[in-house]
Amino acid sequence: MKRHIAFLMVLSAMFLWVSGGGLLAADSLKKPNILLITADDLGCLLSCYGEKRIATPKLDAFAAEGVLFRNAYVAQSSCSSSRAALLTGRWPHQNGQVGLAHLGFRMQPGQPTMPALLKAAGYRTGIIGKLHVEPAADFPFDWMPDKVKVAAPPTRNVRWVAEQSRAFFASAKASGQPFFYYVNYFDPHGPLNKETDQVAGLPEKPLSGVDIKEPIPLNAADPSKNATATARLLNTVMRIDAGMGLLLDELKAAGFADNTMVIFIGDNGTAMPRGKTTCYETGVRVPMLMRWPGRVKTGQVRAETVSLLDLMPTVLAACGVKAPDSLVGAQLQPLLRGDPCKDWREFLFTEMNFHEPQIFRGQRTVRDRRYKLVLNLVTVADQPTVELFDLQNDPDENKNLADDPAHADARKKLEAVMQSWREKRADPLLDPVRLQRWKDAAARWGRLPRVKAGPHMVVRIPEGELELLK
Repeated sequence: MKRHIAFLMVLSAMFLWVSGGGLLAADSLKKPNILLITADDLGCLLSCYGEKRIATPKLDAFAAEGVLFRNAYVAQSSCSSSRAALLTGRWPHQNGQVGLAHLGFRMQPGQPTMPALLKAAGYRTGIIGKLHVEPAADFPFDWMPDKVKVAAPPTRNVRWVAEQSRAFFASAKASGQPFFYYVNYFDPHGPLNKETDQVAGLPEKPLSGVDIKEPIPLNAADPSKNATATARLLNTVMRIDAGMGLLLDELKAAGFADNTMVIFIGDNGTAMPRGKTTCYETGVRVPMLMRWPGRVKTGQVRAETVSLLDLMPTVLAACGVKAPDSLVGAQLQPLLRGDPCKDWREFLFTEMNFHEPQIFRGQRTVRDRRYKLVLNLVTVADQPTVELFDLQNDPDENKNLADDPAHADARKKLEAVMQSWREKRADPLLDPVRLQRWKDAAARWGRLPRVKAGPHMVVRIPEGELELLK
């Protein structure tokens, strides 16, 4: 009898070994931890994405240990809307977070969110840095850092982030639960000034304007300021890189590195003309890197178009949590494994609604492997209603081909795909009456008195007036 039981135990262990791809039985049954990291307003300014003015060695090494997605896109190029889409797996026009949370925009309450679903599945949840989505009650976190009173956002201090993260990892170890930890660096979000060039000694050697030979056109009104502005922006990126190294060191020291899916993203693109708050490439294309030892094929650079909307179904699948039917993204597991994926999505969409209450852009875009169509529901100056760009030959979107007969077929195809997507996803701005109501609301809010919010004077939606968008 004893020999029979021993034989069954060996057979069971062999089955777990084979089915787990060579993993130990205990590891194959262990739920992964999730470490989700955002950098605020970070476009593709990493050296692993081709940036030449600075080096980002920590993030480059991290990318080499996992997957770099060359064509990763946000749902909407505005902080709150992008983050709400990331954490609900639904478009901003579906979840309701169509503008900035601290200025009065908010989701429809009661929606399934990534931290809520993982918490219900037994995960310990933690956050550091801004959530920037309302209602916050739909995002239950077990752990937050100690509050600090400083002039600048504390997550600019990446040493402090690492120290606080050490405390979270210790609490997760003590709980015995797998964890979901949401880390939100404030860099490279503005305002950028002399004080942000170096925070807590990082970067060790900040750049100045004289170091910049090829400035980023950040200031259209005064190009003479671009060299200094570029140096200050790149200083924040170098600080994020150093912070990423410190954070991963803490993860490793806590003993979690081998069983943690780590995801690093920008929440939207660079704040510059035709960047953040628009659907042009500089605004919607962001870095996205993922590492998961033993489960992700290392050293990959994937060219497929992916969206931050894909992260929620990917994370839930990795954690063995049933995904809500409302999710609109795709699981990234085939790409993570290194599969060929010739039938990966043909079309990728983005949208822009509000940023601040008085800034209503109203854009919808669709791209395939070559062309990108931009539909401007609200036009300014000489902006056309339809724009078509050949991303293969014009990645900076300088030449509008919408009225070029040679590209008429591409325009027609993408317009039909766009219309189908808007109908399928119940785009509220298909209704011309509602579109006009959103325009009128923005105009009305733009006439309101400005109030102080941090370093800025801003417009807030008065209590109850969000109903104007319904």
